[in-house]
Amino acid sequence: MTSLRLSFVALTFALWSAAVPAHSAVFAQFDPDASAADFKWVRSTSPSTGGDLFSINSTGATSAQGVATHFTFLDPALSALAFLPATLTLSASAPSGNPAVNNGGGIYTQLGVSGGFSFIYSGVSGIVGGHVLVQNVTNLLSGVFTNAWMQGGGTSGSANLAATSGSASYTSDIELFTGAKPNSDEFAFNLLDVTPGFGATVGKALNSFRANGGGNFSFLATPEPAAWGLMLVGFAGLGLALRARRRTTAA
Repeated sequence: MTSLRLSFVALTFALWSAAVPAHSAVFAQFDPDASAADFKWVRSTSPSTGGDLFSINSTGATSAQGVATHFTFLDPALSALAFLPATLTLSASAPSGNPAVNNGGGIYTQLGVSGGFSFIYSGVSGIVGGHVLVQNVTNLLSGVFTNAWMQGGGTSGSANLAATSGSASYTSDIELFTGAKPNSDEFAFNLLDVTPGFGATVGKALNSFRANGGGNFSFLATPEPAAWGLMLVGFAGLGLALRARRRTTAA
């Protein structure tokens, strides 16, 4: 009987483990220091079915430039690392063969954007929250991604990547990504004050534009080890309760 009860508890725990869902966790966010454009999209000239998306600090930029931002970790374990000065560099592109989609109602979507970004600490070197931060060296967050998309209408929209449609891989000198589900990294960049507004000619990529905005980064989080420990204690308690109930019934 004891063996049967232990098997029952183990089986129940296994089924519960398989059923525990992952939850989306936004672990970091950033905001540009200035209200000027910090993103730029340039449609390719021929055959005009692709383009380049990159960070800028001047309207005349033709390639990626570093942008002054402030970066914040939202992981409770890193609560001291908030509003850190950082330099954002973003460089991405959509190859030819990726025309924009007119969703109707003035909404347009550009698919097939892949590339990378980095946030490098730009403040004074020192120790913050127990972490050594070195000016122009410490990697707060970097990532490479494939198959992101941009979508919007008028003068506002976003550049996004969801794990269901593309892929991303993050690295950081600070965030350890404890509890992150593999291959679940996602992000969303706000595209505000889009100039000129979102638009596209049939069969071509999005028209070129500049935009301002911040963004956030997330992953699907599985339960922490402490949570699993509590679950184990709970199911052990369930086994003891069943044992006590059987003894009462037998009596």
